[in-house]
Amino acid sequence: MAWRQAWVGVMGMGMATAVAVAEPSLPIAFDQGNPPSMWGEAGQARGVYPTLVTEAARQAGLGVRLSALPWPRALAELEAGTGCVGGAYATPERRRRFQFSEAIWTERIVAVSLEHKALPPVTRWQDLKGQVVGLHRGWSYGETLDRALDGPELKTVRMTYGDRLFMALHAGKVDVVLTDADNVGFEARRLGLEVVVRGTLSHNTTHVICPPGADFAAGLHRLDAGLRRLQEQGRVAALVDAQVRAGEAAKGHPK
Repeated sequence: MAWRQAWVGVMGMGMATAVAVAEPSLPIAFDQGNPPSMWGEAGQARGVYPTLVTEAARQAGLGVRLSALPWPRALAELEAGTGCVGGAYATPERRRRFQFSEAIWTERIVAVSLEHKALPPVTRWQDLKGQVVGLHRGWSYGETLDRALDGPELKTVRMTYGDRLFMALHAGKVDVVLTDADNVGFEARRLGLEVVVRGTLSHNTTHVICPPGADFAAGLHRLDAGLRRLQEQGRVAALVDAQVRAGEAAKGHPK
């Protein structure tokens, strides 16, 4: 069944009856431990991306079913073909295998270290040589940066939740954390850390990514229409700002 209302003719007592079949909701999973962009609280998906997707879907009259999961598990559901993920980057491999919404927002990937560490500015991946780099497990950082981070020249440590990366930074287990810029202030304030952004390494658009199939394609088509309406209304930046502020009160992820 496509992501739209279907009508089924039922023959009974010599009459044709129109029966409304409930429209299914497009299932979209978000990272449950990356506030303020997305997080899980009281079993609900919260943050920038769940809010933008919910509002775009409302504008388009599209039903959505949102969930907050550990990011590797969310990606596993995408791989299994059972659901979509929200707030994810495009990579060549993902483009080959999956379907994408139009851009939701653009993130800035930054290198963060403790303020008292005498580390040089970071403007390219080569500046990270000789340091232990903390990364979000399951994240793409953009095509060029991904190749470097997966290569032999950099030492990396991957963790599932953003707060774990910043705790590792505080404990000296990593020298630098690569994360999205909106995440930095939230985690630093929550953990009481003095940190500094050493530089920006990439800018990446975020998307809803779905498995192959006509049903998912139809849902993404409608979601895109809602995203375009939000852009035309000039509401995206205000919604993002409101959620970044709301993230200050986030509980993070379930322990």
